[in-house]
Amino acid sequence: MMVGVPRALLFHQYGDCWTAFLDAAGFEQVVTAPTTADMVATGGMRADNETCLPVKVFAGHLLDLKCRADVILVPRVISQRRGLKACPNYLGLPDLARSFDRRSPPVLGPVMDLADRKARWTREWYEMARDLGAGRQAALQAVRRMRDVLSQGREEHAVQEKPSAAGPTVGIAGHLYNVRDGRVSLGLIDRIRDMGASVATAERVAVRDLRRELRTLPRKVSWESESTIVGAVLHWSRAASVDGVIYVSSFACGPGSMVGALLEDQLGREHSVPFMNIVLDEHSAEGGLITRIEAFLDMLKRVPLRARAAPSAAAEGGLA
Repeated sequence: MMVGVPRALLFHQYGDCWTAFLDAAGFEQVVTAPTTADMVATGGMRADNETCLPVKVFAGHLLDLKCRADVILVPRVISQRRGLKACPNYLGLPDLARSFDRRSPPVLGPVMDLADRKARWTREWYEMARDLGAGRQAALQAVRRMRDVLSQGREEHAVQEKPSAAGPTVGIAGHLYNVRDGRVSLGLIDRIRDMGASVATAERVAVRDLRRELRTLPRKVSWESESTIVGAVLHWSRAASVDGVIYVSSFACGPGSMVGALLEDQLGREHSVPFMNIVLDEHSAEGGLITRIEAFLDMLKRVPLRARAAPSAAAEGGLA
């Protein structure tokens, strides 16, 4: 049994536990290669025009598995943290995956509900392994292995460097599948490093710090990923641990657009660190990205954090 796994969307956050489950259950697996321009183009043609860039990228990865796998694993993520909800796209992703191409291999959509402290959702994974031919002990071991990897925590995905003596430190906030996918982000993190700046990512911020900052807002941010982004940016700003913040979102992402407006308004009210919003879509060009990063870093270098007294600078819009 060959199980296909698309390297897109929440794979960048939970891919390790999914592949660990398949390994422990004794299944062969094929994970798609990093995103290419052809995948983005193919996904853009098959997915609805109104969907966000990450879903279009996911469609490209899914179609890449069409002739390479017997079944395709697309977990249905209900919740990522107690009291918070996942993006609606995650909830319906298995159903969406089945609509891209009726001739694709069957899609397996086991539920993943991390807000369930008793982990009753893992029963579906056990039953899926058994249905695919795994023995009872192998299926149980696969579930244990998946839970062990999940418990290792979120900092595996974080980037935190020692501040560069010569350059500023930039906080990069955004969904992992926007920030970590080299083709989607156009190599954002590497480009910033190459320009002499240090990078910090939201996943490095301690949960207690995130919760403390989120409690200062008049309304609750109900989406897990967005609450992490907002809490991290506010923590960086108020602790003066970065010189500037770049928020990466994707075109047609509803929660992302609201969070971007919230952060820009909040940091402007607090006369905080400079904030730049980069909106990505399938037409984003490297030239526009490089120009904006260069201008942003030049501003940070010319006006050190301790010398800033004016309201935070803000830039928004897509890439040309």
